[in-house]
Amino acid sequence: MKITVLGNNSTTVTQGGACSSYLLEVEGRRILLDMGNGSIFNLKKRVKLHEIDAIILTHHHFDHLSDLFLFRYEREGHKYMGEEVSPIDLYTPEMPQWLQENLMKNDLFRLHVIKGDTKVSMGDLTVAFIEVLHLLETYALRFTHDGKIFTYSADTGVCDGIYEAAREADLFLCEASYGSYEPYRMKHHLHGAEAGEIAEKCGVKKLLLTHLPEENLDGLLQEARAVHEDTEISEILKTYEV
Repeated sequence: MKITVLGNNSTTVTQGGACSSYLLEVEGRRILLDMGNGSIFNLKKRVKLHEIDAIILTHHHFDHLSDLFLFRYEREGHKYMGEEVSPIDLYTPEMPQWLQENLMKNDLFRLHVIKGDTKVSMGDLTVAFIEVLHLLETYALRFTHDGKIFTYSADTGVCDGIYEAAREADLFLCEASYGSYEPYRMKHHLHGAEAGEIAEKCGVKKLLLTHLPEENLDGLLQEARAVHEDTEISEILKTYEV
């Protein structure tokens, strides 16, 4: 397995940045994990849209799905021009009506609704959807293939689900939306020290921080590393082997 970071900003896009999106490649499959604003431009630097085999949305906040509309519009344009456009598997929590009406027109996606903790097989790849604590229904993703484990936290606070998802992961891509030194606390997001604590308690090999704030990334990294030594800040367009 290998994962390419297409976007790692939290909520708002930094100059030249992009919000949450990641390309997982395994067994010749290309699986897109979320598609936040700005990420489609980075995706197209790596693959063509028709080369995507499946898309997974962890939840329905715009910083995790907005560029899926651009993805859809481009595919729809090819269809209108008479090209054969096959539907792409889309795994998602149950969508609100407005979102389903806008995304599911013209059979561009093949819908798979996730409800509650569940597992999906894609060849020899197993994907576990594990519900985590956020402002709306959200799933962390735990991928298992050939003895390796890759976990993506999605957006979450500290909860039982994120400990289950991260357990003994070879690579843990975890949100760290702010630093513990900030004068506020958010139950639905993690600060850097919490990400490090989860990784350390779960026996994670490598922690990769994402969903990043605009400033003081060095401070964020230092507080996570103080708990879990093998920690990095994710880099957009960098590919990581699992």
